[in-house]
Amino acid sequence: MLLVAFLATAMYAVVNAFGAWLVSRRKPWVARLFMLSAVVLVIAAAALASSIPYTRTILVIGLVLASVSSYVNAQVVIGRVVWRNHTVRALVALLIYLIGEVAMRYTF
Repeated sequence: MLLVAFLATAMYAVVNAFGAWLVSRRKPWVARLFMLSAVVLVIAAAALASSIPYTRTILVIGLVLASVSSYVNAQVVIGRVVWRNHTVRALVALLIYLIGEVAMRYTF
């Protein structure tokens, strides 16, 4: 279960890094927000693989930053917010957190 949480968090970080690459020419500050969330998610994935303190907090911050950067991208860069997409993204983030929570609770 911990491996699933690690892989899901790492894949979510890759998605955010790709989002940063997509908007890097149009709005560099939005790209930085995407990259910040990707970096925090990579740190959270590493924290899931080890037993460092504050893993849950780092994971939550990374997932919230990813959702916020996606919303800001839709609002500022694209100019149109499709709530269905952001709801699905938030549910995926919640699922990743719940998998990580269950894995940490029963592993450490």
